[in-house]
Amino acid sequence: MSTRSKPPARRKVGRPGDDEDVRGAILAAALRQLEATGSPDRVTVAAIVDEAGCTPPSLYHYWPKRELLLQEASARGWAQFRGSQAGAVADHHDPIERLRLRGRAYLNFALAKPALFRVLFLEPPAVGPTQAHPESGKALHDLVTDVTEAMASGQLRPADPLTTALALWSAMHGVAALWSATPNLPTDLAHAVGDLAQDAVLTGLAG
Repeated sequence: MSTRSKPPARRKVGRPGDDEDVRGAILAAALRQLEATGSPDRVTVAAIVDEAGCTPPSLYHYWPKRELLLQEASARGWAQFRGSQAGAVADHHDPIERLRLRGRAYLNFALAKPALFRVLFLEPPAVGPTQAHPESGKALHDLVTDVTEAMASGQLRPADPLTTALALWSAMHGVAALWSATPNLPTDLAHAVGDLAQDAVLTGLAG
């Protein structure tokens, strides 16, 4: 009589509650699909579940609507962006230097993650046609804080901090968007143009 034990039964992948990592796997797959396609409109449920190795019912168990999943995946992308911004200005206390570093980090993010940059900054938001993602407001708040400090120290002339922050953001965004549309342009040239655009705006705003 054989004493070999029976092999353990294989668990079915993708059933809600089977594995606490299923949700995380779906979310990670959704973000990778956003990066791969460069547009929320081109991300399909079929592609997400195929990459995550789960089933459509699993996805809909956690996110009743595809848009809700893409919203949360976009939040992870925004977290990456804000992390790159925070890393760029860490240990730098001069507000003008922080503004310069934020601008350079913005361009670096766009060049390093072109598809994700398009999703976050160029494509219609995944949360809806008229809603910006809350994380974009937090990123702008960080920029406004540095602008306010630069004005308080006399390095920038007094003005509406939000308007000034948006002017600085727009200058670097224009460079990043240009390179997104024409990725064959040299990266070194992108940094040279970005520095020139940022210097021009900061000089014009100087106190």
